[in-house]
Amino acid sequence: MKKTLIIIMAAAFGLFAACKKTPLTTVATNIQPAVITSPSSGTSIDVTVADSAQVLTINWKNPNYGVSAVVSYFVQVDSVGKNFKTFATLGNVTSANTLSLSYNTLNAMVFKPLNLAANAATSLEMRVGTAIYGADTVYSKVVPISVTTLQLDQLWLPGSYEGYNPAAAPIIPSVTPGTTYEGFAYFSAAGNFKFTSAPDYNHINYGDGGNGTLTTNGNAGGIGYSPAGVYLLDANVVALTYSAQYIQTFGIIGTATAGQWNSSTPMTYSTSTGLWTITTPLTAGALKFRANDGWTINYGPTNPNALTGTMVYNNPNSINITTAGTYTITMDMTQTIQKGYLYTVTPN
Repeated sequence: MKKTLIIIMAAAFGLFAACKKTPLTTVATNIQPAVITSPSSGTSIDVTVADSAQVLTINWKNPNYGVSAVVSYFVQVDSVGKNFKTFATLGNVTSANTLSLSYNTLNAMVFKPLNLAANAATSLEMRVGTAIYGADTVYSKVVPISVTTLQLDQLWLPGSYEGYNPAAAPIIPSVTPGTTYEGFAYFSAAGNFKFTSAPDYNHINYGDGGNGTLTTNGNAGGIGYSPAGVYLLDANVVALTYSAQYIQTFGIIGTATAGQWNSSTPMTYSTSTGLWTITTPLTAGALKFRANDGWTINYGPTNPNALTGTMVYNNPNSINITTAGTYTITMDMTQTIQKGYLYTVTPN
């Protein structure tokens, strides 16, 4: 029994001695973090349609952990003063000291995630974080930069009717920038179209997702429509939904018109100007506008006593015609002069 105990103790001592001979590898007590070398402090990045494909390259000097190990890197940005509580991660790399991304990608990564102002410069801070084997994370000193975001407040309507050329396509403006859009467009031939977020295909384009939905899949087909003519278009690029309502005619209605409140008096549409017009006798009374001789699409003035002004969808107001006579009435739904729908009622 004593002999066995002596053997066990000897073996344990030998094992302990062997362990003592093998030095333990540890990281430095004072880790030197990475150092960002570009972009330089104060760099301004202006995201525009023209330069959205331009590349931002972020470079840094490697950290010193005091040991040779696989290092993981991640680049973060946040608004100045937020102390990286709501940061956005621009990318992750391993055993490399550079990260590249397009201005368009940068815009998408920081604009909504950091709740930045649209089409305005915002001061941001950038840093590089490093870790080995998921531990011992250290961060570089922050580098202040400025990013001017891009949020286009309109959608383009390229389609088969104009050769699918976004730069030459008509547009519809935003109701809520970055979310909802509405407008009237004239399609010269039956076919299909898409919504694009810029006058090109380098940004997001929205095709037919089926059943009134949109898809951001660039290979998706266009939205079909028939016949040719004027359409009221609505799109929600967050919910990815749309509607396209054919406008067979617009007309005037009310007690000032020949049809009273019973039927619309049709206006004439000009494909060259995009305006609806009519010259007709009016009596003293009320005047409104509606499409397709029904009430689904109708507009009333913001100021009932103004013969020139803006009008709003489904507004209960009517234009107050005080003097009987012949008038030329024009309705401008193009939104080329200003955002909003316009009308004029001019006595002859």
